[in-house]
Formats: sequence, structure tokens, C-alpha cells
Amino acid sequence: MIERFSLTAKIDEIMEKFDVRKVLDDYANRYNIAPTQSMSIVMNDRHNVRVVAQSRWGLFPFWAKDSVNADYEKLGEKPFLQRMLKRQRCIVPCSGFYGQKQFGQEKDPRAMHTIVNGRSLFGVAGIYDCWRNGSGKEVRAFTMLTAAASGTLSTWQPRVPVVMDEEGIEAWLDPRETEMTVLRRHLEGLDGHLMRSYPVTNQVRNDQYESPECIREIRIDYA
Repeated sequence: MIERFSLTAKIDEIMEKFDVRKVLDDYANRYNIAPTQSMSIVMNDRHNVRVVAQSRWGLFPFWAKDSVNADYEKLGEKPFLQRMLKRQRCIVPCSGFYGQKQFGQEKDPRAMHTIVNGRSLFGVAGIYDCWRNGSGKEVRAFTMLTAAASGTLSTWQPRVPVVMDEEGIEAWLDPRETEMTVLRRHLEGLDGHLMRSYPVTNQVRNDQYESPECIREIRIDYA
């Protein structure tokens, strides 16, 4: 399960990378994004204009299995996920994601930050829900699609985000594309050798810890 990720790109990088036309909400890069927190997603507004908007990470109810991560292979098994897949797809801008791995004699597993080689910013497939609260304000919540990890990464990180290439991003954000067979062609896990993982501070487990130290590589005793 992916329970933490980072987004350290500037807003102009996000707009250029994902061909965004408008920024609806204030944006700030983040080093330690956790479930229930709000962050920026790329989506289409009601006029089919591609925008950056704030969204809560974690569908309601929050304790549901598919709230934070949803297995792309099982999207068709639940009607509410199928509905979002058809009409409410988004891209989650990402710079890296966190997991944990046991090293040597360390008492606790070590937090690990995984990045995509050569890509300081990448897009993860997501789906979101949208409604109006009691005061009439529009509220959004999203879940990140994941796939099985591969290679040596899979020995300690069972799931990885579904990282999309440019063609996949265009198809995923195209509101006219409703053919599930076309969309599913882009929903595969990235090969493990295309990613790099390195140890970071275990402080990332603290939801409130927000610092560049979260993504800084550290040296540990492998004994």
C-alpha cells in the first residue's frame, strides 16, 4: 500500500508537463503527503478545461479498502469505482513515493523513498469523487491506482503507483475516451529497474513532519 508520497515540482513545471490551462487553488510543493490531507491533482473542470485543483487523498468512507489506493485490476468489481473510472479520472502529480524496508539489525523498518529514473515529476493514474457539502461548497476526494511491483523492488514493496507515459496521460484525461479496453492498456506497473529507492528519515511516518529532509538520502549501517 502507498501511504506517503512527495511532490516537489513547481507549479509551472506541473502546468507544462500535464498541459494544464488553469490553477483553481493555491499550490505548494510537499515532501510528505499523507492520507486525508489535501494536495493538487490534474483534472478536467465542468467545461472540460484541464486544471490543477485541490483534492483530499482518500475516498469516503476513509476506512474502506479502496479509499487511499485502488488495485487497477479490480476496478470493475465495484460499481462506484467503475462510475469514477468512466467520468472522473485524474492525474496525481508525483515526485516520489515512500515505502519501508528492513535493513540488518535495525529495530524498525527503514523508510524508503522511490523515484522514477530521469523523471523528477511524473503522473500517477487516479480517480476522484465530487459532491457538495452542507454549505454548498464543492468537495473532492481521490484514490491512487496501484499495480503489483516487479523485480527486486517487489521483495519489500508489494505495490507501486500506476505511472503513466504521455500517451496514457492524454487518454486518461480525455473526457471523450470511455472505452475501458483503451484505458486499461495504460494501467500497468512500471518495471522495477526503471525506479530507484533509497533510505530516508523515519520521520516521514509522522503526518505532520514536512521538511526537505524527508527526501534526503541517508547512510545507514547495513550490518
